[in-house]
Amino acid sequence: MNKQVSSMLKTTQIMFFLNALVWLVFGVLSFSLALNGVSDWRFVLSVLMFINASVFLGFGFAIRTGHPRAFFLAIIYVAVNVVLSITDQFGWLDFLIMLLNLVLLSLLIITRQRLKQQTV
Repeated sequence: MNKQVSSMLKTTQIMFFLNALVWLVFGVLSFSLALNGVSDWRFVLSVLMFINASVFLGFGFAIRTGHPRAFFLAIIYVAVNVVLSITDQFGWLDFLIMLLNLVLLSLLIITRQRLKQQTV
């Protein structure tokens, strides 16, 4: 693996970890609101946010292998997250999350293409 592809892979991995951190923070905030009795549905949302953070963390480790299936599944997952970020109320936080996911999606696609070129 050449230095440029290795650097792109590391950047993509960091973006996955950053995304996981964002969802972990959102999950903790939502969970604290649920504990304070703001609403019961916040508990369910916080669990979903923790799951999302875990999946992003898992993909962050999985793509380091460079396995095509890991990239394929990660691209699908991030694309679904982009779509989901615009399906409900759309505010500035949704815009930032969508932007983060679009950057991550672009990095995934470009990195995968560079990895493919190296193996050919």
